[in-house]
Amino acid sequence: MNSHEVIQSQYLSALAMLKQAIVKCPPAMWDASQDKDKVWFVAYHALYYAHLYLQASRQDFIRWRKHSNPVSSAPFSEEEVLEDLAFVEQEVTRRVPLTDLEAESGFHGFQIDKLELQFVNIRHIQQHTGELYERLGARGAIRLDWAEHRHSQKKWPNQ
Repeated sequence: MNSHEVIQSQYLSALAMLKQAIVKCPPAMWDASQDKDKVWFVAYHALYYAHLYLQASRQDFIRWRKHSNPVSSAPFSEEEVLEDLAFVEQEVTRRVPLTDLEAESGFHGFQIDKLELQFVNIRHIQQHTGELYERLGARGAIRLDWAEHRHSQKKWPNQ
């Protein structure tokens, strides 16, 4: 397996875990008034930046067709966020194999190469997915499992 295939697999695994949090989120928690950052917003935020940093540069970024200012607009529905997630999965499979991993990041705020930017981007998805797993688990004993793209039937050791 080459570097591009490994990176793509890890993106898709991270997105599979985010998808699980979205799908298993009870409707009452999706836009709960007590949450500063609503579940839908956290998921959308993770997807927005995943999509952004898959591009060659900020100038190449074309927002998802349903994008709106999530702070001032109505919440995205579960179906809309899942649609965006599917779009980002397509971007991963389309863009990662073509990425020059030795090139500069293409983003002013990141003085790193594209390889490291892929890891930063995947960690960002996982950070917010972990946040959602913690929130969903604490409020309703919702069971969320480890997801792995390449070996969906394989369990992590000692699970």
